Amino acid sequence: MDDADKWQDWARGEVSLSDHEETAAVRMMPPLLRRRAHPLGRAALEALYAPALGYANQPIVFCSRHGEMSRSLVIQHALAEEGQVSPQEFSMAVHNAIPGLFSIAKQSRAPVVALASESQLALSGIIEALAQLADGAPSVILVFCDAPLPMLFRHFIDNEPVCFAFALEMTAGKGYRLVHGDTALSTETASSLPLLRFVLDETQNALPLAGTAGWQLLRLAPESGHA
Repeated sequence: MDDADKWQDWARGEVSLSDHEETAAVRMMPPLLRRRAHPLGRAALEALYAPALGYANQPIVFCSRHGEMSRSLVIQHALAEEGQVSPQEFSMAVHNAIPGLFSIAKQSRAPVVALASESQLALSGIIEALAQLADGAPSVILVFCDAPLPMLFRHFIDNEPVCFAFALEMTAGKGYRLVHGDTALSTETASSLPLLRFVLDETQNALPLAGTAGWQLLRLAPESGHA
């Protein structure tokens, strides 16, 4: 889904992501680079190229639980059966390959951080983006993406429902506050899609990010005055 109204419908529970699965076109990327990206990479690149985002060489924090796991599995099979792997496949299987492809296309030298922190991915991405803002970046692009795992791994770990990607631009402001310790502990831990739903659904005021430490993202009233 690339329409804002459809994402709002999804946030309200009126639309299922599985009803809209298709490979992103990424028409704004040069074809020689675009063809190197698989569906997960294309989804993330489509989000980064979105006109509403207006990328302007900001630092990128790229967050994915598993990255291009399907490509990694192909490489592992090739290594086991043939003793060698395709250099191009390997270069696109590493965790920072997708934002690296975008940086090449944009000829950007802005820093890129790639994160994979399983169930606390949303918290890790937010903290990294906040650290870069505190270090002087005027804004940071926070990208989340994941796709269903190959069947081989689904017995061992919970699986993403569909291939998805979204990008958020983070700037200093007074709309949200990240807190820990002074809130009631929760057994819930929010990953990527719950974070997106929280941002879109303005009826939610708090999002648990890591229950064991009491981390929460709070939506603040405009007059609260918190940065």
